[in-house]
Amino acid sequence: MTLPCPPSPNLRSFRLENPTPHVIPEGENAAPLDISGGTWRNSDKLVLVMVGLPATGKTNMSKRICRFFSFFHSIPSKVFNVGDYRRQLCGAAQLANFYDHGNAEALAQRTMACNAALSDTIDYIQQDGCRIAIFDATNSQKARREHILAKLADAGIGSKRVIFVESICDDDALLEENIRTVKTSTPDYRDSDPEEAIADFKRRRQMYAEVYETLDDQADSDKAYIKVINCRQFVVNNIRGHLSLKVVHFIMNLHPSKRTFYLTRHGQSEYNLLGKIGGDAGLSEAGLEYAKRLAAYAKEHIGSETVVDEEGNEVKKVRRARLWTSTMRRTNETAQFIERTEIKTDEDAYGE
Repeated sequence: MTLPCPPSPNLRSFRLENPTPHVIPEGENAAPLDISGGTWRNSDKLVLVMVGLPATGKTNMSKRICRFFSFFHSIPSKVFNVGDYRRQLCGAAQLANFYDHGNAEALAQRTMACNAALSDTIDYIQQDGCRIAIFDATNSQKARREHILAKLADAGIGSKRVIFVESICDDDALLEENIRTVKTSTPDYRDSDPEEAIADFKRRRQMYAEVYETLDDQADSDKAYIKVINCRQFVVNNIRGHLSLKVVHFIMNLHPSKRTFYLTRHGQSEYNLLGKIGGDAGLSEAGLEYAKRLAAYAKEHIGSETVVDEEGNEVKKVRRARLWTSTMRRTNETAQFIERTEIKTDEDAYGE
């Protein structure tokens, strides 16, 4: 018996309902188990103690670490910024002399803020489950760091669960950029003249620099720490464990300055024109036209920038960038007209 063959469906009108999605017990917005907190032990806990002079990127680093583990790994993470506690206890409008270590009254107030933040850090890390707490402050002296370790130890948080993260910045251009773009916008300098705020902040930074003690490779060899030097050089000491090494790997791939990403779909392919899905077709005539216009846009807006030369004239300067495509024919053809030179190192790509 020959069964009649059903008519071929019209591709443009044919519709197949999607099957019911798989429901996981963690909820519809939970991360997949291969990247979620389910891969970590319930007893995994970590306290990151930031170290460094003001304007070295500690707070930015803290927030990004927190977002990374909270979002991608479903690990509860929280930043305890001593500056926020200090502003609540002492007020925001404190000038540079407030940070003079010879100012006993101010030092006592700053110590009070430190202890309040540390107490909340301990309360948070002692809660059930895998979690990360980030204690964000300058912690510029060895005595302060030993005080923090002692308080954590008294709470049952051993040194194996503590990592010091020291951020060092001696790149003048990077430091100046950070001060101008970040520090003058903090509540400490709200409604202040920008130039006066910058000058006061630099005096504040100098107050800390006069008493600053870096983590010592010999004296602190028993501690777990990572030194980040201008986000280019890293010193990793006595760090073990999957969660701890995950933190180190993330920190080593951070960048200190903003970067812009431009995303585009490929131009229209021959299969797009026919209503087909998948395959490895090349571009249609309209797709090639899109690729040419994309190349012109990339040359004008991405691959160049307008700068002012020493004589005060505006001139066009090549801006280094990196181009990524998939291995599909349609994406390679979309990028074929974009002018580019061979990249040998990250310095070639980003000008770092």
